[in-house]
Amino acid sequence: MAAQRPVNAREALAQWWQLRSRSERRVLLAVGAVVALALAWLIVWQPLERDSERLARRLASDRAALADARRASDEIAGLTRAPAAPIAADPRAVLDGALAARNLRSAASTIERLDDDRVRVTLDSIGFDALAALLDALQRDARLRAVEVVATARVEPGLVRADLTLTR
Repeated sequence: MAAQRPVNAREALAQWWQLRSRSERRVLLAVGAVVALALAWLIVWQPLERDSERLARRLASDRAALADARRASDEIAGLTRAPAAPIAADPRAVLDGALAARNLRSAASTIERLDDDRVRVTLDSIGFDALAALLDALQRDARLRAVEVVATARVEPGLVRADLTLTR
């Protein structure tokens, strides 16, 4: 009697499976299970692992940014509660006091009053960081702000010659 030919692929696979012995079927099932687990690991587990690591790093940076924002918010709230510095009657007197407080009075070669609100000062030799601290202190404490700053580098590293115009 002639063997019957399978009609479709499903029947061909079923016939092939029936021709295998019981031990071959077990081995094929075990190999199939291992392949399925490997595919699940590659397709599902690895992307989840990468995403969780990335999200953990992002969480840490977001928490640091939130802490910085809260610190800045607290600082802003403190500034709004702090009383405003009184406006000095004479900007030159305030400037003299600020220079004396920072031991920079000898660095100021000329101080001239331009009008009621403006003062021009020339500092022959001052460290750039000291100049920045002086400008910050004048802005914060004396409410004098720089409207014009010309800083020329000197031969000595870190030192500048500064021409400042300050106003209220």
